[in-house]
Formats: sequence, structure tokens, C-alpha cells
Amino acid sequence: MRDIAAGEERNWVLAVYGLFLIAPASSGVTALIGVVLAHLRLDDARGSFYESHYRNLILVFWVWLAVALSAAAFAFAGLAGLVLSLLQGWPHHGLSIYHNTAMLGAVFLGLVITCFWYYWRLLRGLIRALDDKPY
Repeated sequence: MRDIAAGEERNWVLAVYGLFLIAPASSGVTALIGVVLAHLRLDDARGSFYESHYRNLILVFWVWLAVALSAAAFAFAGLAGLVLSLLQGWPHHGLSIYHNTAMLGAVFLGLVITCFWYYWRLLRGLIRALDDKPY
């Protein structure tokens, strides 16, 4: 890869990492823009070490989206079960409240673990991109 093209590709990679890092503050809109850019720039980066960075960013986006959608589904089911169990009469609601609350706790724990994974992959990739190393 020529020096000018490599410098330009490096700027694209750093910009996409930046979009991903500010994504939680923008409700994920910048991550969507970033993954589109990563998909578009992937062919231009074939054979260079920037390809591994784009693949990392694409993986992070799709894993995070899958986790977010499944967490939303489980949280909805847990909240719906909690509300329905409160509407039921005594003595049956005690055990179902515990199970639905445990489901919400598990969803929260899964999201926290995924947040650590998300930022670990992004910060590690950003540092390696700044050092001109493959992911």
C-alpha cells in the first residue's frame, strides 16, 4: 500500500473507532454510521493490516446488536412477567416475582459484561491502530 493511501486508510480506521466510542452517547447512531463505513472501506483495505481493524469493528457492531436485541427481549419478558405476577392473587405471586427479578438481574449482568467486552475490543484496536499494528 502506498504511503498516502496507507495514511488515508489509517484516518478512516481512526474515524470509525471514534464513531464507535461515542456510540453509547448517541443512542448507537454513530455506530451504525461506523459499521457502514467499515463495510464500505473493507475492500479498499484488503491485504493491509487495516483489514483486521475493519473486521474487528464489524464483529463488535454485530455482536453488540445481537446482545442488545436479545437483552431487550428478555427484559421485556421479565418486566411483563413481573407485572403479571403482581396482578395475580396471593399465594402464587411470590415465587414468580423472584424468577422475573432474577431474569432482569441476569440481563443487566450480561449487558455489563458485554459493555466491558465492547470497550476492550475498541480501545485495544484503537491503540493498535495508532501504533500501526494489525488488530
